[in-house]
Amino acid sequence: MNKVSTLYIIGAMTLLTGLSAMAQDGEAVFKQNCSACHKLGTRLVGPDLNGVIGKRSEDWVRKFIAGSQTMVKAGDKDAVAISDEFNKMVMPDFALTGADLTALIGFLASTGQQTTTAIATTADPQAAVAPIVYTDEDVVRGRAYFQGGLSGGGPACVSCHNATGEGVIPGGLLAKDLTNVFARMGHAGIAGILGAPPFPAMSSAYSGTAALTDEEVHSLAAFFEHTDKAMAGQVAVAGGQTTMLIWGSTGLVVILALIGITWKGRLRRSVRHEIDSRQLRSI
Repeated sequence: MNKVSTLYIIGAMTLLTGLSAMAQDGEAVFKQNCSACHKLGTRLVGPDLNGVIGKRSEDWVRKFIAGSQTMVKAGDKDAVAISDEFNKMVMPDFALTGADLTALIGFLASTGQQTTTAIATTADPQAAVAPIVYTDEDVVRGRAYFQGGLSGGGPACVSCHNATGEGVIPGGLLAKDLTNVFARMGHAGIAGILGAPPFPAMSSAYSGTAALTDEEVHSLAAFFEHTDKAMAGQVAVAGGQTTMLIWGSTGLVVILALIGITWKGRLRRSVRHEIDSRQLRSI
């Protein structure tokens, strides 16, 4: 074997090793940022990403990951079609580094054919999917988790979200109303989001010991299914908005009253006024 052939083989091996490492890094990026809503080989909250690089150009996928809503608002035909197909579910923008994004694209490109083959050889079209069963106790526990907090110390969902239903206190307005979230996402979607939150605020609030347990996820899904059925065919009442308006207005009135009382009792003259007056009279 001559020197040129040896260098060629070494170069090829180095390239393959680099591509393998990139795919592994990309898989980690995928699990951390994408797996809550996307799978390879099946639909979840968002579309199946198996073979996505073959369906769309790498440049398009990069732009969509970095700013999907920007593309939707700009009228990109494919972006709008995906948004419409998945009930206009908003995909968060991901501020990935250039290296992470390149690794993610490489992982998606490298697994497309492999995943397709695995699905074709292992999937059993006759296999029945076990139905998800919710009990009344699950709904009660889910309502308690939604309103009162979770076992790991994470904040109550109601602090940011509203869900209209019987016996449910009005919630916050910082995030999307969840009254009909079950109709949009189903059990799998809700479990995916709660199990690995893709949103920075949720990811921070429910990480480590505060991560939701399987039982909490199941109970919350049961609660959301209950509110969705209870509000079927109705427009969710914006109880959070009404409550915030009432309490905000009341708070403003109280603050203005306190300011008025304080202002009325303010010091109208300088503390030296009487001393200066006596000195002036003595001159």
